[in-house]
Amino acid sequence: MDYEAVRHSLRGPGALISTVFRADFELKTDAIERNVRAMMARGFGATGGFLIAPCGDGEYVTLTPDEIGQVVGATRRGSDGSLPIVAGIHTADFRIAQQAARAARDAGAVAVMLAPPSYYTLNREAVIDWYERFAAAVDIGIMLYEQGFRGPAVNSGMNADLVGRLLDIPSVVAIKHIGIFAVVDEFTILDRYHDKLAYIDSSGGYATTAGHMHGAQGWVTELGPLWPEFEMRYWDLLEQGDYKAAQLHRHRMAPLFQFVFDNPSTSTAYSWITIIKAALEYIGLEGGPVRPPFRELNASEKQRVFDLLESLGVPKGA
Repeated sequence: MDYEAVRHSLRGPGALISTVFRADFELKTDAIERNVRAMMARGFGATGGFLIAPCGDGEYVTLTPDEIGQVVGATRRGSDGSLPIVAGIHTADFRIAQQAARAARDAGAVAVMLAPPSYYTLNREAVIDWYERFAAAVDIGIMLYEQGFRGPAVNSGMNADLVGRLLDIPSVVAIKHIGIFAVVDEFTILDRYHDKLAYIDSSGGYATTAGHMHGAQGWVTELGPLWPEFEMRYWDLLEQGDYKAAQLHRHRMAPLFQFVFDNPSTSTAYSWITIIKAALEYIGLEGGPVRPPFRELNASEKQRVFDLLESLGVPKGA
């Protein structure tokens, strides 16, 4: 695989694709394909972009390797293969990580979004070994997944020195980094390595504009599948260097992210998983149920999401 080409292709908004299930919790791949096709028809990816499918907001930790391949395949069909696909994988079993990556690659993914294994607290050398072994086993690009905000048990706090070590692995092409909780790390990584890997911001827009100034290639977006025009406008403003207009544009969505912060999944049924599925229903697409251990929003909980989306001007009729 041409890793340099993969790195350059991961540019712009990275749409987080929701996994749609039937009532019996089996995959509904035709609905995933329809959702992606509707997003593409509204201009997503016209001037840049990529797809993350499956992803954390798409319940990827509940999927088998075969199901990951099916999600990638449905996403590829829905996009007519026009945008690069990054497949999310999270497991503590190295064998399953390989199986899932091969299934994703065979279905059309160019990279995997791979975090270090969780549960056991690992030292830096163990994290490096995890990625080196994976890279030797599967020919596919690797997007490092930094999740330091979750705490040390997930082994995902990645500072600039660790990223530099991991860049010795040829297939490491990108990092998804939530800079809002590690601003110093974000800009140190960008200033050192922006020409060596695709930095993908995961701050919910809070650090995305500044990140682009320092060389970030893109960001992950929950909004892309819901309001493609909004996110493509933001990307175009960033690329034009009109950073004030870009930040003011993106700030319009601040109430949505504040809603998530104010209604944590530790005490409510709200999470990006359930909010996105309700939002897909709001715009006329299919969200479907969530797999356990999550719970689908009830009617009154969904209505709060609908009211918020309406107040933000999110258009219906996908």
